[in-house]
Amino acid sequence: MPMITPALRHTHAAAPNTSPAASTSATATLAAQPLPPVPRIPLDAATLARIAAPVKKIACEEDVDKWKLSEAYAVYLLFLQRVCEACVGKPTQLPSPTDATSPLAKLITLLYTLDAWTDDIAPHSAPQRFGNLAFRDWGARLSTHLDELHTDLLPAQLHAFIPELGAYLLDAFGSFTRIDYGSGHELAFFAWVCLLYRLDFFAGEGSDEEVEESIGVKVFPLYLMVVWRLQDRYGLEPAGSHGVWGLDDFQFLPYVLGAAQLRTQAALRPAQIVAASSHPSILNDQLTAKDPATLISLPITLPRSLLVTTTTTTTTTESSSSNTAGEQAAVTPNLYLTSLLRIQALKRGPFHEHSPLLHDIATTVPNWVKVHMGMLKVYAAECLGKRVVVQHFAFGGVGFVWSDAPTAAPSGPTGRDGVGRPGVGLALGGVQGNMGSMGVPTARVMGGAGRLGHALGLGARPAQAGRQRAMQPPGVGAPPLRMHAPTPRPAGSDAADPAQQDRPS
Repeated sequence: MPMITPALRHTHAAAPNTSPAASTSATATLAAQPLPPVPRIPLDAATLARIAAPVKKIACEEDVDKWKLSEAYAVYLLFLQRVCEACVGKPTQLPSPTDATSPLAKLITLLYTLDAWTDDIAPHSAPQRFGNLAFRDWGARLSTHLDELHTDLLPAQLHAFIPELGAYLLDAFGSFTRIDYGSGHELAFFAWVCLLYRLDFFAGEGSDEEVEESIGVKVFPLYLMVVWRLQDRYGLEPAGSHGVWGLDDFQFLPYVLGAAQLRTQAALRPAQIVAASSHPSILNDQLTAKDPATLISLPITLPRSLLVTTTTTTTTTESSSSNTAGEQAAVTPNLYLTSLLRIQALKRGPFHEHSPLLHDIATTVPNWVKVHMGMLKVYAAECLGKRVVVQHFAFGGVGFVWSDAPTAAPSGPTGRDGVGRPGVGLALGGVQGNMGSMGVPTARVMGGAGRLGHALGLGARPAQAGRQRAMQPPGVGAPPLRMHAPTPRPAGSDAADPAQQDRPS
């Protein structure tokens, strides 16, 4: 699979700019990019004979290396990228409960069934120190009804795959032992949907792109509502949280998908989105209820003073002088802003203190193209590449298959794309170098501006660089995570040039 060099365009009618600095423009946007199809699983006798209940295989760093070189890793990452591209410029649509019998409608019904259990199972009234033990009752009900849920969901020809599918759905809502939730459970849900997709469960729902769009703007937001309600009702602990130095206490994918949704516009920029999420006109006037369903589904309007309109006669972008304080403008519903609103609803104090990473992204990353590219890279490094996250991921005989003999990493440019398979790279750039716990300067992390550092292509702040040097043993250097900006293109050019590939140095 070739690495794709995206074509940048600008919202103003400027002369073609071939300078490398063009990709740092605040007005850079990026349309959806083509990607290879996700391989399907054939429903033949040989496949049926390989079905096996998934088991955990990742126990050490060597196993993590095998995972990153595996077919399973490449397929999952490709599926995620395709869903991201299908969401570019598309609004979030929280689906309503339905009695329809299409595959997508059945999946929506399943998620609403699980959400109803949250209302049925009341928290225990006795004092609880770490999460409410009623969450284990919720998990026990899920375990008991797991096969039944899949039997109702799947057509008859897919019932044989229930042993593999069930393991991922069971792990998608948190740990019923530890009473916590984290990005590993989010990974399990997305893997479950990926396996359904590869089994052609969504056949008849439209083209691949239409199905992927529905997964990104309908199915995943509904899942997000379910797990947010679980977190609130049962007081789930963050799994493996980095505390204030983490991107989010519980989630990661909403920021990846949300940045993709915002990639085709430059009116609401990273620099404005934190201010938008904390604006009184939203928090006090529009969000009269701050429950998960309202946060996800509510159409948001912002004062035009927080948005940027572009002129067509100059190469600079300025706020329109006609924007008066009382004017309002609708904002495309997106998971990035929704996630920030969720944080604003739950946490107190200055945003830059309780969420410094998100604040630094807003103040140092110029456009949503770079935010999305950086989020993909950090997700690959911090979630898919960390043993503490993927050690709970299970491997079966058909969907996500473990191989004890990993594919050898090839030499040359395509062997260093960070995805680990020949020619397989992130659609918006490959991963290279080392990343430690997000935002924590270590001997293996370059503390960059905005603490996402080189994952977002930013340089180190002087104070951070000093702390970084002080923490390193003498003579030890830290290879940075390099990210090359996409090749700038003239305004209006949306086609990617396959001959110009993004090659990490």
